[in-house]
Amino acid sequence: MPAEVTWPNRMNPTDAVFWFMDKIPEFRSMIGALILLERAPSRQRIREDFERLAGRLARMRQRVVEVPFGLAPPEWVDDIQFDLDYHLREVAVPAPGGMEELLREISPLYATPFDPKRPLWEAYVAEGLLGGRGAVFVKMHHCMTDGVGGSRLFESLLGGRAEPAAGLPPARMVERRSVHAAAVLWRALLYDIQEAIRASGAVLDGVASAVGDPRATLAGIGRTLRAVSGFARELTTSRARSPVRRRRSLSRRLATFDMSLAEIDAVRSRLGGTVNDIVLTIVSGAMHRWHTAHGADVRSLRALVPVSIRGERDPLGGNRLALLAMTLPIGEPNPLRRLRIVQQHMGQVKADRRATLYPWLAGVMMVLPLAIAKRIGRQQTMRTNFVCTNVPGPRRVCYLAGEAIERVYPYAPLVGDHPIAIALYSYRDIVCVGLDIDPMAMRDLPRFLDGLRESYEETMNVGRHAERAPRRPPRGVQRRSPARGARSA
Repeated sequence: MPAEVTWPNRMNPTDAVFWFMDKIPEFRSMIGALILLERAPSRQRIREDFERLAGRLARMRQRVVEVPFGLAPPEWVDDIQFDLDYHLREVAVPAPGGMEELLREISPLYATPFDPKRPLWEAYVAEGLLGGRGAVFVKMHHCMTDGVGGSRLFESLLGGRAEPAAGLPPARMVERRSVHAAAVLWRALLYDIQEAIRASGAVLDGVASAVGDPRATLAGIGRTLRAVSGFARELTTSRARSPVRRRRSLSRRLATFDMSLAEIDAVRSRLGGTVNDIVLTIVSGAMHRWHTAHGADVRSLRALVPVSIRGERDPLGGNRLALLAMTLPIGEPNPLRRLRIVQQHMGQVKADRRATLYPWLAGVMMVLPLAIAKRIGRQQTMRTNFVCTNVPGPRRVCYLAGEAIERVYPYAPLVGDHPIAIALYSYRDIVCVGLDIDPMAMRDLPRFLDGLRESYEETMNVGRHAERAPRRPPRGVQRRSPARGARSA
């Protein structure tokens, strides 16, 4: 394991948006991961590993303190009463101990909100699985980190070795920062002053750059105008309405689905585009089948697609993402034509660089009164129909508590007017799909899973027999080196 990871002591604006949106119960910002192991780990070993994790990841020992009057984003302070045994729990899986029984047990755990006075994570070690297998279900609040940041932590902290690390971390002195209102306000004032100085410095640097290189400045203005134009189109686009929309409840049901990363990569290579393009094409086909089964003729839906803007030097803690709305061609029955439409829409999003403006929007929401910010957040999320997020993971075998990891199924929060969130995580040669469902609004989950399976097989079959696409980027997008896919978060 590496040395302790440095995490900021205060939320960035995007973190704060996730935190405050949690005050709308049906929009709880919960993310999770179901980790399946070849064998069940020993209780002692799993506790030692989580003790090491908590010793190196400050956020696992910290709780949130809000600033009075919302004068600055909330800050993180060490929980002087941190109790690992409260956060690390066991869950008994009833006989026969298969995936269905496991998912039935952890679904209500995922739906349960966190205690805001404690660190915002919990882990459940499953016991009683078939064949002596093991499973650990981890959930955390989205304000802690995003999908790509969590994936990097997963890779760096779990590693690729079965051997246990030598010894436990030394006892850590707790940083006793006062949580008295006056102290919190004073730190917020210092933060605001530092931010004002930083913003002033950025303006002065921009003026100096404009004087020194006016051509580059004009090019930058052009890029900014394109980003603003694209962002304005996204904010003003009306929601695609679905006749199967139902009132949202607080219940959750989790499901899983597997796809072959090698097959998707081969199809991507033949048809062009990215892994994310193929994924969105498959999801669109599943939505088409589900709506058709309900007798609904829906031409398009808007998916909220988180896109990572995280740089290599950004801290792993906190969120570095943009929440972009993609119009998906649900009504197009031909998978190849669906793919081309998805590529065209994604190419436009990349060309106008609207994702770069999302941190600015989050900052604007932070200075608004909470009631107004909540209303804006609800309106914007309701412009979309469902979430689809795709995060690339490690291609090597990783270990938890000395046992090899077989699968990692991710879960994302529900937004919009559809009772489903679709999250994908590629691990080794498998794309693990986690489905977060509102069972009170979507009572036919098996039917959607059948549609997802049929759309996957159909898209793979078309890709195997289609002529190889010419290597050219979508219109408006510069040629880039081939990649596994656009990183979502």
